[in-house]
Amino acid sequence: RVLLTAGWLVPFLVLLFFVVKGQFYNPAVFMPPASEITALPVPVTLGSWTLEEGIVLPADRMFEKINGKADYYLQYGAVELGSGVWVADGQQWDMYLYRFEKDQGARGAYNGEKPSNAQSMEGVEGYTLPGQAAMTVGTYYLQLNALAAGADPGPAVELVQALIPHLSKSGEDSAADKQVDLVALAGANMQGDAEGFVPESAFGFSIFSNVRTVDVVLEDSAAVWFTMDGSESTVAGYAEELTMYGGEQLFSEDGASGGSMFGSWSIAGVLNGAVWGVQNAPSHEALMLHWSVLKERLKTAAEGP
Repeated sequence: RVLLTAGWLVPFLVLLFFVVKGQFYNPAVFMPPASEITALPVPVTLGSWTLEEGIVLPADRMFEKINGKADYYLQYGAVELGSGVWVADGQQWDMYLYRFEKDQGARGAYNGEKPSNAQSMEGVEGYTLPGQAAMTVGTYYLQLNALAAGADPGPAVELVQALIPHLSKSGEDSAADKQVDLVALAGANMQGDAEGFVPESAFGFSIFSNVRTVDVVLEDSAAVWFTMDGSESTVAGYAEELTMYGGEQLFSEDGASGGSMFGSWSIAGVLNGAVWGVQNAPSHEALMLHWSVLKERLKTAAEGP
């Protein structure tokens, strides 16, 4: 009985050791240290601005800075979070600089949080609100939030413009930066004001993940153009799922596969080294119109000016 009682005491004695002997506690034993300020992709001084309390947290520690919101960014492929406070002439702006695996992840997270009443930022994919400015470039998504509620976003816009060259340079060698601009590809036929992003199971197909989308109208027929990293095996997997889920009037054309399901038509194939496709077309005729125009515009984009 004495030994049994002593056994129950062991966990409490261990806890007491760490509480009373706190000087021996090393947090690094329990989790890896966050990166230091030197790991940030931006300088700590920009003109009159100075970055204070700068730090970079890896993906599995972002919750320390944004508890309760980390999962939102992780679903888009967030790799790390850089944070700090930019200070200049009485201005103080909290920085949240997210880096993602791919640029479509950065744009997806940005578009998902962009308020409907936001004002577009000139010359960059960004927006402002009283007390807030945000933008995305390459694999980065930047938020600046004023410590003073409702502050004029003007100074933050100037700071964003100064940060862009550094963030663009950090990702200039990334393959993701060389991806086709969907908005430019859709051109005047685009519906809405930004491309979309679906992190997984796009259009109900488990084979489709990290999918970029854009809504397009051609001759009064609306459809969704989409693209993702993938190969012929991805297209084959899509065709298998289309069949398994009850697809009808299945067909193949020049390596692409398509069909009808629940009244809408879709097609997917490999073009220019990536998977491209059209979803939610109202008819086979509309589907092939969209597919033809999409292929032609991709060919023009690949040839360059």
